[in-house]
Amino acid sequence: MSIQLKVPTMVCGACVKTITAAITAHLPNATVSADLDQQLVTVTEASDLQQVQGWIEAAGHEVTAH
Repeated sequence: MSIQLKVPTMVCGACVKTITAAITAHLPNATVSADLDQQLVTVTEASDLQQVQGWIEAAGHEVTAH
């Protein structure tokens, strides 16, 4: 299963690295892809949207409804 989240505070490559690290620290087998233009993060191998959202927010980024 994959989850897609809108992260409006994701504006650069460093943001992508921070978000990816926050997610893969908890889900090492997950694949995280980011679309900076659309400010979307897609996470494979994830099933709990709230959990992934919490990890992104804990890394200092805002998550909004997609």
